[in-house]
Amino acid sequence: MNAPTSQETSIEVASAGGSASPSNAYVIAVPAPAYRLSDSSFAIEGAFSHHLRELRAQLSGHADKVILVAPELSREDFDSNPSLGIITADEGIVMVPTYPASASAKEFWLRHVPRLVGVLNRTFGEAVVVHSGLSHDTWRPMLLLVNVIAWLRKKPILFVVDIDFRHNSLRFRQLGIWSRKNYLTNRFVHDPLRWFQVWLAVRLSKLVLLKGPQLVRDFGGGRAHVKNFLDTAHAAEQVLSEGELNQRLAWLSDSTQPLQLTYFGRLVSYKGINLAIEAIRLARSKGRDIRLTIIGDGPELSSLRRQADDAGLSEAVSFTPAVKYGEPLFRLLANFHASVACPLVEDTPRSAFDSMARGLPIVAFDLDYFKDLAEMSGAVTTAAWPSPEKLADAFVALDADRTALMEQTRKAVAFAKANTQQIWMERRQAWLMEYVLNDAPATNGEQ
Repeated sequence: MNAPTSQETSIEVASAGGSASPSNAYVIAVPAPAYRLSDSSFAIEGAFSHHLRELRAQLSGHADKVILVAPELSREDFDSNPSLGIITADEGIVMVPTYPASASAKEFWLRHVPRLVGVLNRTFGEAVVVHSGLSHDTWRPMLLLVNVIAWLRKKPILFVVDIDFRHNSLRFRQLGIWSRKNYLTNRFVHDPLRWFQVWLAVRLSKLVLLKGPQLVRDFGGGRAHVKNFLDTAHAAEQVLSEGELNQRLAWLSDSTQPLQLTYFGRLVSYKGINLAIEAIRLARSKGRDIRLTIIGDGPELSSLRRQADDAGLSEAVSFTPAVKYGEPLFRLLANFHASVACPLVEDTPRSAFDSMARGLPIVAFDLDYFKDLAEMSGAVTTAAWPSPEKLADAFVALDADRTALMEQTRKAVAFAKANTQQIWMERRQAWLMEYVLNDAPATNGEQ
């Protein structure tokens, strides 16, 4: 299959629908970029490709197809990310590209918005529901444009917020990453725009899913159609069986082994992986043989390698290229005792649940999401943000108490088993039917 080489985003109505006959489409708009391989196939982040397939299966009888509306990944980024999943139109899932992910704000508004308005209008003509969310990017607010057009066309909207953004500006300022000017601009211009989007969505959308009980409490105001949700990617069959768990517990009980930690995901600055490396240095300075394997690719790879080398950690910190989601990743995770999450700002990685599914408890900074996860699961150890010293202390404590590690492992697997993608998608499907599709015609008979 030959991938197109042009960086120009080609927006064709045919790619969204094919024939001109009426259809009921589930339109899902996301900020994550996808790569258009051809008019009938595209590549996107591996775990999300599984999510789209599961979504398509669950919509059988209520939607003819799923239309993904997303920015277009560059050829360079596509070539550097071998772990992407490929989806073809014969699966009932097609892509409408919106604009190149690398486009500047000026290019977005002057070059892409005028034609994007038209293509969204035509695409939404097929929509039985529009699944959208918050435009975190207020310079290139694609999702805001999606929401406005959908609201004007009176299309039912499922609105999703997957990160509590409200404390991020202050955190970036406290870390010294943002200047006073940047902080004030974000705190008093961009954050209010984000806040207003959520406030408006609660009042205009049929169903609102917010990732975190605090978001639900603060924005939902007791409204029945505003729900807390967990966006997981793992399947029930990917959770350790009882036999596999027992084997893992026996392995964990060997306290003579060095504590093996892992981070897996994109290597980008806000993930704070540099702080995990520093925490490893500090933990080892206390005489503990604690090691870290970083799995993934991204723009920070070279600087992280350099940091590990400069700290004399070449034998304690290792790097593994990204692997495909599913069995290749899960097989690799069997080699580690726990995973690490130390983002600089609020983050809600699906990898947290992938870790638990494979029996890896989590050591994380005490951001709201991980504090909630710790309370719900009993499988997360939190350390004071953004201190590598406190993170190192948490590593040392976990290394010193393998019994506690084993107990957290049991709880991790139990929590993952109770929160599979299937369970949460069925829950979302029930909400979708109750609040959004209750008056929509079925395509092949109700399920």
